[in-house]
Amino acid sequence: MTATLEQTQADLVKLLGMVQQGEEVVITSEGRPVAKLTGLRQANPSPNRQAWLAELAQLRQRVSTGKTGLSVEQILEEDRGN
Repeated sequence: MTATLEQTQADLVKLLGMVQQGEEVVITSEGRPVAKLTGLRQANPSPNRQAWLAELAQLRQRVSTGKTGLSVEQILEEDRGN
């Protein structure tokens, strides 16, 4: 759809409703296109929590060395020479 600048100013709410329904609106000034109203696509949809947790568990398994490190207390004792 094409709308003049004046029409856009007068009917912005209506035009935005049309854009939400998937229509594009080209705005003209003095007969020349100057802008286009389009809907936004969701760039990064919210991840499924369960899928995200499963991926995290897999990553932990791949990264884990299977070794356990010293506790903080053990490191401090060693550092202090006890």
